[in-house]
Amino acid sequence: MVITVKMWILYKNGIGFSRIIAELIQDYLDEFIDTNVGSAKKIDPSFLLEEKLDYLIIGDIISKEIPSLEMQNWLLKFKEISKKQKITLKGISGFYIVLPDINSEPFWTEFIYDNVKAEIIHPPILRLKLKRGELELENGAHDMIKEYSTDFIKFLVNSKDK
Repeated sequence: MVITVKMWILYKNGIGFSRIIAELIQDYLDEFIDTNVGSAKKIDPSFLLEEKLDYLIIGDIISKEIPSLEMQNWLLKFKEISKKQKITLKGISGFYIVLPDINSEPFWTEFIYDNVKAEIIHPPILRLKLKRGELELENGAHDMIKEYSTDFIKFLVNSKDK
């Protein structure tokens, strides 16, 4: 069963983790949802709004407590254009990867709430962490990505049933 919605997963360019996770999520969702993946550096917000997307997932690597400057700028531009066009997404979600030295929760959810007008933020934001001293995701990250994707599919199916 394919759910007819337009979904994009955008990620921050970097050392590749965001892209890998975006593509893993796409792999899980593709059976049910036509999902596109792209770099925030290469995809202009106006293009996505012209596409009349329904859902957006944003991925980032957080090196401090805030989203990267690249994602902040993209979301601010998205907010400006969508506000002018009076567009509200059906839903937005996101994932982020934190470096091992970050112990506090980043302002990721608040930043999304403040900059994207959406009916709902769901499923909860996915948080992954790099292992200390290694360029590798923490143990269990693949299962967390699968669970996140499954929750998103369940959410969409339940939304369509209502």
